[in-house]
Amino acid sequence: MAYVDLVSTGVTPVAGGATYNFSYDTPISADGSPHLTHIGFQIDGALAAPGAFASTIGRLINNMRIKIGANTILDFNDPFVDTDAVLPSNLSVLAQKVRGVDSVQLTNAGGTAFLGELALPFGLDASRSHRVNFSITLGSETTWCGAAFTVAETEFNVVNYYGTASDSTLYGSRQDFTLTAGSERAITVFGKQNWQMLGVSMINSADADAVSQIRVNNGAFRALKIQQWRILDSTYLNGIRTILGGDTNVPAWTLSKAGYVFLDLKRLTAGANIDMTVTATGNTTMSFFPIWVAPLGARTAVAPQQTIKTVSSTAKDVESESYN
Repeated sequence: MAYVDLVSTGVTPVAGGATYNFSYDTPISADGSPHLTHIGFQIDGALAAPGAFASTIGRLINNMRIKIGANTILDFNDPFVDTDAVLPSNLSVLAQKVRGVDSVQLTNAGGTAFLGELALPFGLDASRSHRVNFSITLGSETTWCGAAFTVAETEFNVVNYYGTASDSTLYGSRQDFTLTAGSERAITVFGKQNWQMLGVSMINSADADAVSQIRVNNGAFRALKIQQWRILDSTYLNGIRTILGGDTNVPAWTLSKAGYVFLDLKRLTAGANIDMTVTATGNTTMSFFPIWVAPLGARTAVAPQQTIKTVSSTAKDVESESYN
């Protein structure tokens, strides 16, 4: 029980980058798959000239927010949008660290058509429909691949993966902290009630490492260098995908991205904050994005309740307006 479904956004793209807002209702599972495991954004693109691709589709996406009804499940506002098309973007690194999809493939021999997709795991109930609100900001496609969209032939779709998931996943909004070179800064990243903190993405406001070591105070006795944190991260073994020589079918792999460190917290106790001490090597602003998980089917939030009850009585209302 697993399949992939595409939903048209109905959005007409423009050349040069823009912010797009759209909504759709997720189709109910057609084969009995219990969960929506991943949700993502897909561009079936046509270009006015052959593209010279040097990075995956995440480099084209500057910011992305996804809401299910009133609940935000992803709010990735990139603290540093680089125009260097060779480096993977911060969103690309995040997607690959959580075993999402971040890819681009040529779809014709002339290099003027491509399919790009970025999807992240969420874990939603697929037995009912969800109202999904998307906001996505794209950068300039000419900066990314050297060619402009052929607008009439470029299609934006949402991609939904159906299957079985063990966890629900939320991606928290960024929390910013100012660091001073040569000093230590105590930082607290706040938890979320009933959700375990899987990890924290620490992203600099430049593609450069401005931190030498991080001590997590929830049990650690010594600080670890950022290289040690990267060794603890799964992508140290799997690598972060880039593109070699402009050929989208020939991937290259890098072990890390300067300015990005993933702190693997091994599912911190539900609701707990993470306290850390960061040693800075430069004056900068560092952004922290928590990632929370919870077992599917568990009660992950306490529903808010009104404490004042209003009783409606037509007879009483009419009587109160009477002089007799």
